[in-house]
Amino acid sequence: MGFTTIRLGVIFDQRAYSRSGADTKDFYHPEEHYGTLNEFKQLVKEAHKREIKVMIDFPLTISPKHPWVKDPEKQNRFIIEDGNESNQENNQSVTSPKLNMNDPETAQYVSKVAKWWLQETKIDGYFFSQVDQIPEAFWSGLIKKIKSENKDLYIVGELSEKASVNLRDYKNIGFTSLLVPSTTLKLRESFKTPNHSLTKLVQDVGKIESSYLIKSTDGPSFSRFTNDIVAANQFPGDRWEPSLTYLFTTPGVPMIDYGSEIAITGDDPMMDFRADPDLIEFIEKLGRARNHYLSLTRGDFTLLYENEGMAVYTRSYKNETAFIALNNTSEKQEILIPTDKLGSKKQLIGLVNNDLIKEQNGNYPLSINGEESEIYIVRDDHGLKMLNVIVIIAIPIVFLILYFYIWKRGKNNG
Repeated sequence: MGFTTIRLGVIFDQRAYSRSGADTKDFYHPEEHYGTLNEFKQLVKEAHKREIKVMIDFPLTISPKHPWVKDPEKQNRFIIEDGNESNQENNQSVTSPKLNMNDPETAQYVSKVAKWWLQETKIDGYFFSQVDQIPEAFWSGLIKKIKSENKDLYIVGELSEKASVNLRDYKNIGFTSLLVPSTTLKLRESFKTPNHSLTKLVQDVGKIESSYLIKSTDGPSFSRFTNDIVAANQFPGDRWEPSLTYLFTTPGVPMIDYGSEIAITGDDPMMDFRADPDLIEFIEKLGRARNHYLSLTRGDFTLLYENEGMAVYTRSYKNETAFIALNNTSEKQEILIPTDKLGSKKQLIGLVNNDLIKEQNGNYPLSINGEESEIYIVRDDHGLKMLNVIVIIAIPIVFLILYFYIWKRGKNNG
């Protein structure tokens, strides 16, 4: 499907399984149910053979049973406060202590652990949650230290749901990308049912550093997007396609939770596997397009048209232009894009449904079925060249001459 990076949830040893890793008891050992350290190293090695990078989630909370909790000399290394993930123990709620990043020894410990995993396993990056609740000075120091091991390290930070921060500050600190929950919520709301306007989404593309953002409709912090679709009495495949097109063709980095490619339902990620080969094939086409055409990853974004869910926009990079038509409505849409938007004498070559559109009377006519989309690459339309015309005419003439020769020869031999 064209994915270039695997993000694994927390693999550190835990007292009890937690999707967020809030119950971590040992940062230097993998969770035994996942396998051994050597097996993890082999996983990373095999991924690298396939040109796939591996990043892991790094929690900044510990288990209530962590050795520090009962050590009188380590009490300044953690903070117990409301709002941390609660775990159940003997039918009682147990709060996971949060590491105190203002403590120099704790900050040094986290940096040491992060560098150890890089050196030992050759992973390619880290994912940190609720980064806005940690002092920026800590992040600046940590990122500087771990990037000394690998300057190309991919570091993603997830903001808390109600964070109010300047994204540029985190970019300057050294984060490669940020995941903003409010953006995910907007995506889910816009695509769970058809006929939602995409105006707010595309306006955000122009206002914020959108190319710096991770884009997703699923994730450990949310229920499955397919749940929202089913609850709205919609067919998952129809709703996933326009949302995936948006993720793969607008500025930013698409992140797809495993199971989304088969439109999985249920809050537990291991439940309700129902393969959707059409959706997998669709993602394959999107992945090939995104990996092949730089305009889809680095290009400028220009909105050409948006009306109650029908959006048309371009991505341009150097001499390459991608033209995207996304129909988030339930009805077939037919619109005309004037030549002053794309230039005259062009042809639009479809990468998903193999459409081909040429200029007609000063416009490019689009016809997109409801809840479908198409990615076009814009090329100059040179028409039929003389050489091509000669070849087209010559082929049947040569065939007739050859047929006549064989017939005559057979008749003479007879």
